[in-house]
Amino acid sequence: MWGQDKAYSTLMTELWGSPGQWNVKKSYAAIARKLGVDEETVRNRIKHLRESGFLLGWRLFPNPSILGRRSTFLFLELDDPGSKDDAISQLRRMDGVVTIVSLYGSGLLLTLFDHEDRRCSRQITGIWTRWEVLTGMALPTSDLRVTVTDWQIVRLLLKDAERSVREVAREVGVSTRTVTRRLNEMMGGSAIFITPMVDLRKASGVSYQLMVQSEEGRKPEVDRLVASKIDNLVFRASYSTNGSIFGFNGANVAEGSAILKWVRRQEGVTSARMNIAEEVVQAFEWLDEEVERRATTR
Repeated sequence: MWGQDKAYSTLMTELWGSPGQWNVKKSYAAIARKLGVDEETVRNRIKHLRESGFLLGWRLFPNPSILGRRSTFLFLELDDPGSKDDAISQLRRMDGVVTIVSLYGSGLLLTLFDHEDRRCSRQITGIWTRWEVLTGMALPTSDLRVTVTDWQIVRLLLKDAERSVREVAREVGVSTRTVTRRLNEMMGGSAIFITPMVDLRKASGVSYQLMVQSEEGRKPEVDRLVASKIDNLVFRASYSTNGSIFGFNGANVAEGSAILKWVRRQEGVTSARMNIAEEVVQAFEWLDEEVERRATTR
């Protein structure tokens, strides 16, 4: 049951990182040093996660700020849970949608790269009537000037960030040194991010998303307190000035309920809610088209 194995949850925390670290591609050696194990142990654990079907690979996506957009979370509550598949099929083709998390019951949590005038979220909320818009992930902005060559590199790595530099260089028509240099500059300038892609249907135990709202000025201490309570924390990100979301694996529903009750009793916490994540759906259609346009416009 690797989902309840502290060694694997700690590894996933390092692989997943946080929005402020997603533009850093970590080597196995760097992860091994951080965890206090040897590089072969890290390699074997990642191999196990991939062979189990849980870890699908890595996704590259551009910083929404270089697209003139911003990150936004959107909750949808469907009237009919049986319509969820149709809703997901429609949403994954809509402008701005990056990921769709199917929650237990009738809920969906969307990550959007929305326009400043919120036209993407307004389009979605015009179709579904029960919704809630939240500030998105606290991503660093980027003022890097992204070139056409950069967009051509990004286009090739969107769905598979593990493609070899040699292969990318050959398809773009530049040297491997150029591809490496441009990737390092884009990562260093927070223009692109790399995150794991997972299949929650292959996770052992229960995949939770805990959303915690803190009193003004107390978010750092609340975040540390909550993180110390969760044994199998794999992800943490801010969704507003005073709000954080924690992703973790639990053994059962009772464990999640106990953690939620505990969090709600802590000083500095104004509200908390728990969702059970069933599936993460990646959306690429609009982003493929947007990157393609930028990669072919001179």
